[in-house]
Parts: sequence; C-alpha cells; structure tokens
Amino acid sequence: MFNSEEYYRLYNSAALKEYEQQKAKVAEWADVKVGKGNRDLPLRFVKKQAEFLQHVMRWEAELTEEYIRSASLEQLAKEQDAFYREEEGEEYARSILCPAVAVKQYGGELGPVISYIAYQMRENLIYAPRHMRFAMSWNQRLFLDIAELLVNHAPLKTLKECIESHALSQARDRAGLMLHERFIPDGCQGEDRIAYGDLQDPGFLYTLGRRVTKEDQELFLFMNSLPEESIEKMASSFVEGFRKGFFVDAKDIVIKKTVGIYHRLGMERMTRKAMELFASEIHYRPFISRVKMTQKNQQRQYDHRFDMALIFNAEFGEKMNDALEEEVEQNASMLRLYGGPAVIDSFGEAPFIPKKGKGSITFSEEQMPAYTEYMNRRSELLYRYMPQRETSYTMVAYPVPQIGKDFVPLFEEMIQINTLDNEKYLQVQQHIIDALDQGVKVEIQGARGNETKLEIALAPIEDPKHQTNFYNCVADVNIPLGEIFTSPQLEGTNGVLHVESFYADGLSFKNLKLTFTDGYVTDYSCENFPTEEENRAFVRENLLFPHETLPMGEFAIGTNTLAYKMARQYDIVEQLPILIVEKMGPHFAVGDTCYVGTEELPVYNPQNGKEICARENEKTALRHADRENAYTHVHKDITLPYHGIGVIRVITSSGQMIEIIRNGRFVLRGTELLNEALRALEEQEEKQNETV
Repeated sequence: MFNSEEYYRLYNSAALKEYEQQKAKVAEWADVKVGKGNRDLPLRFVKKQAEFLQHVMRWEAELTEEYIRSASLEQLAKEQDAFYREEEGEEYARSILCPAVAVKQYGGELGPVISYIAYQMRENLIYAPRHMRFAMSWNQRLFLDIAELLVNHAPLKTLKECIESHALSQARDRAGLMLHERFIPDGCQGEDRIAYGDLQDPGFLYTLGRRVTKEDQELFLFMNSLPEESIEKMASSFVEGFRKGFFVDAKDIVIKKTVGIYHRLGMERMTRKAMELFASEIHYRPFISRVKMTQKNQQRQYDHRFDMALIFNAEFGEKMNDALEEEVEQNASMLRLYGGPAVIDSFGEAPFIPKKGKGSITFSEEQMPAYTEYMNRRSELLYRYMPQRETSYTMVAYPVPQIGKDFVPLFEEMIQINTLDNEKYLQVQQHIIDALDQGVKVEIQGARGNETKLEIALAPIEDPKHQTNFYNCVADVNIPLGEIFTSPQLEGTNGVLHVESFYADGLSFKNLKLTFTDGYVTDYSCENFPTEEENRAFVRENLLFPHETLPMGEFAIGTNTLAYKMARQYDIVEQLPILIVEKMGPHFAVGDTCYVGTEELPVYNPQNGKEICARENEKTALRHADRENAYTHVHKDITLPYHGIGVIRVITSSGQMIEIIRNGRFVLRGTELLNEALRALEEQEEKQNETV
C-alpha cells in the first residue's frame, strides 16, 4: 500500500534541516506578545499566521497511518473542521482571508497583500495530510521573510519584491510537482489506496489526505450501496468513451501508455472499476491526476482567483515559463506516454453567484497582454510532449447528495442517460447533418422572451460526396451522447446570443447577452449586479479572460432531449455541468474550435465516413504563420435551451430554407424520436398545472 512518508522521504530529508529551523522560528512568532494599538496590527497578523502554521505542523506529525486507522470518524472530522472553519463557514466574512476584511483593517494598499499571504499559507492544509514537509517549507519560508518585513513596516514595494523572489525561487520545484501530479503515474495522488484499500471502511476517505466533508461521506456510503452491475455499467461506458475518442479521431492509441483520472471523492468504487478496465481492456496504466471534493465556500476561491496579478509582469511570466520548460524537458520521456484525462465530474451544488467585494486582486489593463502571452506559452509547453493530435479524453458526470431529496432517482436516471444507445442516435443525428450540409448559413431565433438572433456562416463544402461540415457525436469523449457540431466561419457570423441563465466554471450568469460581428464578441452584458460596469467586468473577467474578445469557435445542436426532460422535471438546469447542458439545445462555444492543434489530422463522420472539412476558421488558420495568435486556449460552451428556440433553419445557396427546430420541437423528417421526451415533459407539466 502506498505510504506518503516513504514516498516523500528523500524530498523531506533534503528539507529536514530547514524545516526544523522554520518550526523553531514559527514557534517564536507564535509566542510573541502583541499590544492593542493599530501599529501592532502587522505583528498581530504575524502571530496569528504563526499559530496557524504551528498547528498545521503538529497535525502533520500526528497524522500517521496508525492514528488514522485508530481514530474515530468524529475525531478525524473534528480535526479537519477546526482547520477549515475560517475559510468555509460564516467566519470567512470576518476573516483576514477575505480581501474586503483585510482592506478594511489594513487599507487599500497593504490589505490585499495581507490577504494574499494568509491565503497562501492555507496551501499547507493540502500538503500536511500527505506529509509533504518539503512543500510546506516553501510557504513557511515565505512567511518568515514576510513576517520580518511586516513588523518592521517595510514599504509595499519591498513586500511585493519578497513575494516575487520566493515565487521565482520555487518555480521549478512547483512546476515539477504539478507535472508529476497531473501527468505522470507515480502514486502520489492515491490510486494505490483506491485500488487496494478497504472501501467498506467508513474512515477510508481520510486515508486519501483530502478535505472530507459530510457530503463526501454521504456519497461514499451511497456508492457502496449500489449493486455491482451499476458500478460495472458506469465504469464500462466511461472507459469505452476514452477508447472511442482515439478511434473516431483516427489517433494511434498504442503509442500512449497512461491515463490520468480526475477522481471525485466519494466515488471510489467507480474509479476502482474504471482503473481495472483501463488496465485490462486498453492496457493503459491509470493514475489519479486530480481529486475533486465538495467546495464549501466558492466565494473564497473567487476572491483569490487572480492573486498572481499582485506580482505579475512580463519578465516574471517569462521566468516562470522558463522554469516550466526546464521541468517539461526533464520529464519528456514520461510525458510522451500520457494518453489524456478521464474525468469523473459531479453536479448538485447550489449555483454560485459571487459577491463583489473590495480588495480582491485583479489584472490591470497593462498586465493583460503579458498575461495572455504567458498563458499561451504555458499551454504550448504542456502540449510539447502531449500534443492534442496524439491524446484523447473522456468526461462523465453524476449527481451528489447536495442536489436534495431527488438524489437517488436522479442518480439512477443519470446512469441510464449516460449509457444510451449510440447507434440509434447516430442515425437520427445524421438526418440533421444531411440537411445542414446543404446550407451556406444557419439562422437561430429565440422565442418566449429570448432575444437571440444569430446567423452562423458555414464553411464551404467543395466535395459534397466525400465531405461534411458537422461531426456526428455520440457517447465517446463527452458523455452523455447527443450533439452535432462544426467550426463556423467567422466572416458572416453575426447577431446576438441571449441566454436567460448560463452556468459555467462554477459561476452563474443571468441574462447573458453576447453580440457577434464577423464571428467575434464585440459587445456583452449580463444582469448579475446592479450596475452595467459591474456586469461588464464580470463577463470580461469570467468569460473572455484573459482576452478582450473571443471568436465563436463552435456551433452545435444538442439532441439529448431525455437529459433536457430530466433537468426540467427535477428543476436542476442551473446545477448541471456544461457537459450535460450542451446536449440540451443548440450551443455556441466562444474561444477555440474543437479541433485545436489537430487541424491537419483527418476526421471522419462515424455514420457515413465523410471527412469533416470544417476543422479550422480564419483565426486558427493563422497557426502556419503566427501560431501564438492562432489559439485562445479558451473554449466555453453556451447553450440555448429548447424552450427558448423560435426557429433554427439552414439557408441554402439558392435561398431555400430547411427548418430543423421550430418552437422548441424538432420538425425535420427523421428526428421524430427526439420529440418523444419533449412530449412526455409537456404532458407532465400540464398535469402538474391542472393539479395546482
């Protein structure tokens, strides 16, 4: 069984002397006497952070294998709760972790720095349960240097220089840790425990060294109650989706050897079965790449999402990427074996609408170009030995108990939706593609208060007998099945996209409107906040960032009316991930196309063998002469639900109109199957209205 102490022994031994010195110095700061005057505020902050770090170091030493096995669930939960209470509960609004509180106490200049430091120290809560003392020392080193500067009232410039110096000195170590955790199978994320541990043990989750909430425990117990047949069905469709991703895109599955699983805490039974199937059916070595836990306070993450801006400039970004490049080169042989991610996602948490508060660090207009360049180079470095033309992925999502009283029937329904008959939908979707391939553009108009009015320009088809514009997508990389998609041409793509409610990356957008001119976003708004300025900033920071504008990279029509029926029936549309929502109506992605980095790789429609000719647009065509500006490294899907559709029709070169959807129903011949769920939903809603 994997043992963190043993695994990190060499790393910890190298840092042992410094770690012990830090422990002693942190103890000194924790014992310091503090007065009550305002001038002692920095010292009071230093003392509190020292007490926190001291507590974490003690906790790390106590969390032995024997202790975790012998301690009660109540004891383990109580210890974790004590550490996380300040950042998860109501205490956050009174904590220095909240930038607004820090600004109120320390002012507009020092406040953000204080909050930044406090937030950075919380990273040790991730390292301590896994006995990563070498990584804990990174933050403790920063704290001790900053503490001296704060109590001596050093100028703001000196504080920032100190933070920047530490970030750069740790850059290569942190880059190496990131690569090993995300792309290289070495056991550090818990796959050995999931594969061989006792999944009937209620305390099992604590052995993974993660934050465990009661919601995660509830999911763990529920998964243990499912019959083996259900687990097998879930894991089989998941692994098969990954395998299909290689074959439908004509990629060589044999040249890769590893797959990184994004594990959802509590779903160990499914992950274990998936790991077994990856090894036996595909002959890949599975490993845990990331672990998703229940998030108790998304506002905290939102407030600190741009903390790097405190010290960011072009030179800093270049040095950080130089460090990443060195680690990428160092680990090249192992990165070449990475076949891609297999993501187990979840949904059911309440939609998050952030509160705007003072003090949150943001990127200035002057920083944005350099940050965009930094992100572009970073993406290119990661793709160097893991190019998208050689890798695949798959994603699936299931509900969690937070969704409420309907959790159990919803979970059972999602198993069915995630394993629908691919062949049946391939045939239905082909009728839609055949109609769309006759057109030069597509018109989309909203209804029932929806103000969408768009024209989508389609790529020309030079050889209709052997070429097609749209990919016929069922349950391969994106589970569940149900969409046809293309890369629209930018010139001629114009109009307004309006969605009453849009949920992405954990954020909810209300009445989002995007105006497109020749394929690019030229205006935008939403109604999350009282003022236009706040709303525009919200869209810019959370949809377009780090760009000023984005192109329309994808136009698609989702066909999973069963998922739509489920979402409306249980009133959970806003809680669903985009993975499912994008199958519940037409959707439009801002950013890159679906073929980014693989434009030269021929892709064929699985139903009729025709080659997809719409694999690039005018922006991605720049890759030959100006690769840095060809890609945005962003792809965000925005779905217009069926009930908001007045009409979707294709316009041929002769002006003929062929309708696909009218008033929320599919009207094209051959798509009758898709209306069955819509009619059933309508009947249910009518009965409910009669009862009311």
